[in-house]
Amino acid sequence: MRTARTALLLPLLLLLAACATPKVAVNPRADFSVIKRVAVLPFSGRNGDLATDLMTQSLVAQGADVVERQRLTEVMKEQSLSNSAAFDPATAKQLGKLLGVDALFVGTVAESTPQSSYIVSNSENPIVTNVTKVGNTTVYSEGSVAGMPNSQLLSTTASVSLISRMVDVNTGSILWSASMVYEGFDISSAMSGITDAFISSLSPIWSGLYKAK
Repeated sequence: MRTARTALLLPLLLLLAACATPKVAVNPRADFSVIKRVAVLPFSGRNGDLATDLMTQSLVAQGADVVERQRLTEVMKEQSLSNSAAFDPATAKQLGKLLGVDALFVGTVAESTPQSSYIVSNSENPIVTNVTKVGNTTVYSEGSVAGMPNSQLLSTTASVSLISRMVDVNTGSILWSASMVYEGFDISSAMSGITDAFISSLSPIWSGLYKAK
């Protein structure tokens, strides 16, 4: 069943990936050359921990020097901070000193809708192969259901909306911010698509990232 679903939906997701880009804002006065080491604070919102891990993974994959999660957790507890929602820009300099970083990534999971499946009965055309966009997710058919005449299995993609900011620890100023809505087979793949796109948007302006020759 997963193979059939992948064959049907993969071309659509590849098309979405080719077209989808994050909405990005860059501070024109930002000096990214001084940003050598960063930390990713826990994202707020549903599945915030997963978003934090994937943002960290995307950064590391692009060559960024990122503080280890355990050290960050210790400092966050000491400062009585639980996630990005509790982050006060006034504490940026103190956190930067304690963590030994030049900038912090903070963020929010604005939306996190998981993949779901439904059995639809009494359909006149039980084998539907077209894909339809509905709201923030895509509905597609996985074919007829064995042992259930005139029925089919419909599924939706997972949809995620992320917002992130890069904050200078010395000034508390926002250097970069981005937001994006994306679909995937599941929450993890949708989030990964967004965090990879976020870091790709930083690649041309931040020398702290790896540049392929």
